[in-house]
Amino acid sequence: MIEYLKEKPNTGNMKKIWRGVSFFILFTLSALIGLVSASARAEDQGRLRAEVFGRQVTIKPGDPRSVTAWDLGVDISEPPPEGSEILPVGDLYFWRHPDDRHLLRAEISGVWDDVFWARRGRGLGPFEAVLTFTNFTVPAAQSELVDGEELKTEELLWGYVRPGFGLGYRSQVAPGHQDNMLAADLTFEPGFLFFDKGPDAARNFAAPQDTFEFRAHLQLRWDALERNLIKLPKRGYAAGADLVYGHRANWRDWGINGGQAADEGRNYASFTGYFLAAGGVPWAKSGRHFLVGALYGGYGHHLDRFSAVRIGGGPDPLGEEYGSTCRPVLPGAAIDEFFPEHYVLATGEYRWQPVFFASLGLDASAGWLDRLRRTGAGIVAKDNLLPAVGVRLTTGFFFDTRLQAAYNYNFSVVRRDGFGGHEVLVEVSGKL
Repeated sequence: MIEYLKEKPNTGNMKKIWRGVSFFILFTLSALIGLVSASARAEDQGRLRAEVFGRQVTIKPGDPRSVTAWDLGVDISEPPPEGSEILPVGDLYFWRHPDDRHLLRAEISGVWDDVFWARRGRGLGPFEAVLTFTNFTVPAAQSELVDGEELKTEELLWGYVRPGFGLGYRSQVAPGHQDNMLAADLTFEPGFLFFDKGPDAARNFAAPQDTFEFRAHLQLRWDALERNLIKLPKRGYAAGADLVYGHRANWRDWGINGGQAADEGRNYASFTGYFLAAGGVPWAKSGRHFLVGALYGGYGHHLDRFSAVRIGGGPDPLGEEYGSTCRPVLPGAAIDEFFPEHYVLATGEYRWQPVFFASLGLDASAGWLDRLRRTGAGIVAKDNLLPAVGVRLTTGFFFDTRLQAAYNYNFSVVRRDGFGGHEVLVEVSGKL
């Protein structure tokens, strides 16, 4: 049963929420209309011709096949979940796709890294060799959030290092841009998981055993999206799926009094998938109105906090880039707040682009997932519905950067004063 039907969120602050959203929209529109007078005229062989303050300008985009970029931001929650009041976000991004035979995509932050490299040999057609590397190595003990409060009794310092190798298939698809691809990659990922009790963990809490882990990972990606100057999708489709099977060589009972059985985690499997579509508003002829919709889902067997897909708030790529579209984001939640065994998340966004370098979006989403809840019988997993609304401004900024400012409200996250949580995200990115 969906517990949301039993436990209604606190709606006493709804007037304040909508006043805040209205003020944000009016302020943004005033800034765009009053301070900027610009309109895009035409696109000609990758060049954008526009009128800015009454003057004709031509914008030459950089080389999309070789990109080095940075991203910095801050995610603020109110009321704050314990330990997650203000969280920094940021990384370095590398994309190298000089031709159809080479591809490198990497996100590097130090404590979390994700690297994908593919090389096609001569005479192999669309088939290629693949190398991957991921790691999660936060140098601090971590506690899971349960109803917005840290579960200190099970605090852990944990992480993993996971290289991979395998074979892949890759081909270009319409509309024919360098990041429009159909790809299938099968990789084998031998890795190492490490654990240590946190200083606040209960005395009767048994940490998991350090272990080697073997994973087989099938990844499918299809990107047929056309993106605008500020990297937002304006038309097309994207879809993908990930199938993972994992085995831990050394695994023992862990948790409070060893309550987590080793058999429920030694071997695990998960399936996740997504579909995204973008296009113009049918009745709008100006070409400045767009709709984006996405559906994410996943199901697993014997998943735990170390193998499940993490779902929470933070930056929402939503079709902005080839490799990040697959990430499910639940607006208004804390970053990585949930690790469900099954979930479905749907989101829709209306975007208005008054000028060629700025976009204002209104979005609504709903996630259904199993999350940990505190009950009279202890902490148990319950299926909950978590709806959210939000507004987002994406615009070109000073010194050839991009600014994204977003406000989200989730009606069903649990915080210290009941149901409901605000999220404010400010993010700036630029090329190096």
